[in-house]
Amino acid sequence: MIIISCTKPPAPLPPTPTKLSHPTLDVSSPLSRGMLTQYDVWEFLKEEPKETEVFGILGLPDSVWVADSQKYKVLYYFIKSLDDYNSVEIDITSKKVNGFEWD
Repeated sequence: MIIISCTKPPAPLPPTPTKLSHPTLDVSSPLSRGMLTQYDVWEFLKEEPKETEVFGILGLPDSVWVADSQKYKVLYYFIKSLDDYNSVEIDITSKKVNGFEWD
């Protein structure tokens, strides 16, 4: 039996810059300068900002994970004072915050 499919694989996503992959782009952000409280960040993220706005306020993420479905990606930020990672989920299509976990 031979099975032929007419669908094409999803186009690869361009890589999301991280602190490690793009150290020259990792400039200080309001979060890294201590200008924002964790509550300020939570309030900002609940407004569902665009990915570029997230980078402007939070800086580049420490790491990124892309779902196998390529419908969303998760940006991980390490917060030294909490000794923990917080995450921001970005919708691939709209490039806006889709969800987050911020302590």
